[in-house]
Amino acid sequence: MFIFSACKTTKYVPEGEYLLSKNEVSIDNKNKIDSEAKDYIIQRPNSSFLGIPFPLHFYNRGNIDYENRHAEWVEKHPKTNSFLRAVFSQKQTVQMGETYKSLNKWFLNGGQPPVVLDERKSELSTQKLKKYYFNNGYFNAEINYDITLDYDVLLNEEKAKIKYNIVKGKPFLLDSIRRIIDSETLDSIYKITKTNSLLKSGDIYRDVNFRKEANRLTRIFRNSGIYHFNENQIGFYDIDTLATDNKTDVILKITDRLTENEGVIETKPLKVQKVTKIGIFTDYSYERKNEAFKDTTEFKGFSFYSHDKLKYNPKAILNAVFIEPGNIYKDSARSLTRKHLKLLRNFKMVKIKYTEINDEELAATIVLSPMKKYSVSTNTEIIHSNIKQLGFAGGFSFINRNTFRNAEIFKLSFKGSIFDVARNIGNPNDRPFSSWELSADASIEVPRIVFPFNSYQIINKRMAPKTLFSIGSSFQKNIGLDKQKFTAFVDYSWTPNKRTKHTIEPLNAQYVKNLNKDQYFYIYSSEYNDLVIIQQAYFPDYPLTEDNALQFINDEIDEDFQQTDPDAYQRAKNIEKRNEIITTDFVIPSITYAFTYSTQDNFKDKEYFFFRAKIATSGNLLTALSNTQINGVKTFADIPIAQYTKTDFEFIKYWNPTKSTVLVSRTFVGIAIPYGNSKDIPFTSSYFIGGSSDIRAYRTYELGPGSNDSGLEYNVGSLKLITNIEYRFGLTKSLNGALFIDAGNIWDITNSEISEPGDKFTSLESLKNSAIGSGFGLRYDFSFFVFRTDIGFKTYEPYLDGNRWFQNHNFKNAVINIGINYPF
Repeated sequence: MFIFSACKTTKYVPEGEYLLSKNEVSIDNKNKIDSEAKDYIIQRPNSSFLGIPFPLHFYNRGNIDYENRHAEWVEKHPKTNSFLRAVFSQKQTVQMGETYKSLNKWFLNGGQPPVVLDERKSELSTQKLKKYYFNNGYFNAEINYDITLDYDVLLNEEKAKIKYNIVKGKPFLLDSIRRIIDSETLDSIYKITKTNSLLKSGDIYRDVNFRKEANRLTRIFRNSGIYHFNENQIGFYDIDTLATDNKTDVILKITDRLTENEGVIETKPLKVQKVTKIGIFTDYSYERKNEAFKDTTEFKGFSFYSHDKLKYNPKAILNAVFIEPGNIYKDSARSLTRKHLKLLRNFKMVKIKYTEINDEELAATIVLSPMKKYSVSTNTEIIHSNIKQLGFAGGFSFINRNTFRNAEIFKLSFKGSIFDVARNIGNPNDRPFSSWELSADASIEVPRIVFPFNSYQIINKRMAPKTLFSIGSSFQKNIGLDKQKFTAFVDYSWTPNKRTKHTIEPLNAQYVKNLNKDQYFYIYSSEYNDLVIIQQAYFPDYPLTEDNALQFINDEIDEDFQQTDPDAYQRAKNIEKRNEIITTDFVIPSITYAFTYSTQDNFKDKEYFFFRAKIATSGNLLTALSNTQINGVKTFADIPIAQYTKTDFEFIKYWNPTKSTVLVSRTFVGIAIPYGNSKDIPFTSSYFIGGSSDIRAYRTYELGPGSNDSGLEYNVGSLKLITNIEYRFGLTKSLNGALFIDAGNIWDITNSEISEPGDKFTSLESLKNSAIGSGFGLRYDFSFFVFRTDIGFKTYEPYLDGNRWFQNHNFKNAVINIGINYPF
């Protein structure tokens, strides 16, 4: 930042011109910030962060005359050019020149050219500001501007500052509001909705309210059967901008439909029209547009047409159609139909057209172009994490659309990967890239709720209901305990409105089996090292190895040893218990409900909040039905049944202070409580913390629980609290920066036998053991995804003795996170 701030910003400002450095706005003789008014100022200074115009400096790194400069260099250095061609060949030398040009283009295109003062744009800005205030009821607003020139002797820079002076005056109010509506039909509809009008006597005149009222009326009329109505038929008159009492009357004028008959413009009364005929073309293609449709089917008043035999069950198509025979015309039905037909993900094109039969009847035509029934895709990726040091993965997917003629989507996926694991995670004798993982999944998505009884009265087709059936399996070799996992679930989801979504999984069954239990102490080497310390201190003759560590505990760590060293006894017993928890196989049959709510209107909306709540219960039904037990624990197929409740809450709030900045706050709370058949949460269902979307100053599984610094490779807990604050800002056209603070931790609230006092969350006092990380990041926007790099620094470390602040806040102990898209 110091280097940038010392650079000359006027490098490409023509001589005698001035760099625009600042815009100020004075409203009624007070310096105020009116963000909406500032949008009407055409010429704005180069964007900056902390007072430094990074985009401008980035632009200045480039050479705007790079073509001529390169040609001049070649001409002035013929010997060097000949030498390069002799060493690298002519083609490679030319490529060097092209690289030089590309580098300059990158700086110039990615940066922001200097904003040079243009007084004509200042004049135009005052006109736009005057219009803005006029449209908001200040008809007599006075606006002018002053320019202040400044010369920086130190940097030899000529800059300019513009101050816009705005005197709004007194706003005009709406007085009487009358209406003149030619059509009796429209007038009767208007009377019903008049109380919802956005124009009310006594309100300040605002142009936007007139536009909103016109949109409101258009929407009402076109959803009340008036097919031929358009917004141009609405007008507002008798607005007096010169009234001395700052009040103006308004006349709302709505005309009838105008038509042309043999060159003569005529008025035609508008009428409510019904849709009496609906035709659906299910396999339209441009190549066959002139061919006759061979198959015609009539179903519930709809006509289905296809070039070949009809491939879709008519009922499945109608589940996404909201235009009904005999109903009045509605824009909303047309929009819903288009949206829901696209949600089927079976059609690449959806067109809906209307044809007038007579003054009271319409015919609707729905044209569908299907996607390919079968499709195959492949993908490859490079893997890097704190566990998988380097790896390569590949995947293969097969999709069958409209599998059973009801617009279902069947998907079969296979994925395989090989990688080199981190030290001490697998068998230390394994060769590089000897670890691998294979997985296979099969799913079928059905565009309705599949249930024994009819759920339409509760979840109707407007809510876009969907059912997903899935089964899958994965196998690991030479990573951790080499888990073998089988999953099966049924997922119901529906969206009552654009902000809300519900998801229920009445069945989510997991079977987790550890295939490599005898390698436990190779993998969790820190626990083995603790046993070595005990063995060397008290049992130096015992031949302790990773293979007989459990036998050592069984042979030597008894009641007599407890009398000798209670702390060492407890530590060894904790290791034994932890081994039991992590190596135990589980059947996890859970029921899950999730609720999400977002106020985001579209992807351009940068000021909204998102809320998600999820609750899951596991093992209740299967435990009640099980008649088999092992050591007092109920089992299924000799595998313990996990019984617990798990609840997550997440809240994310986005603010948009300026066009180029976003402030994001995120809070997450997660609680998991075992009961009944289980004393502990299964390892795979426990909470962990750290990583690129969590507390970024710590690696995944590295932190916690509580104030404990266990040194274990995998740290988990049953309570997780985390909060993040991130400030995002633009640096160049495609490059963005971020400053962030992350805080939180995991704790134990299950009274586990292996928990130490620092692990537990006992009261709000335990929050002092929250870790804090801070840092900065860079994000490069490729339009279709964002490449992200964040550097996290350990700011507050709860496991340290004495001073916990900024003890390892340096680049040596920093954690670099690389990810795709934003962390939240």
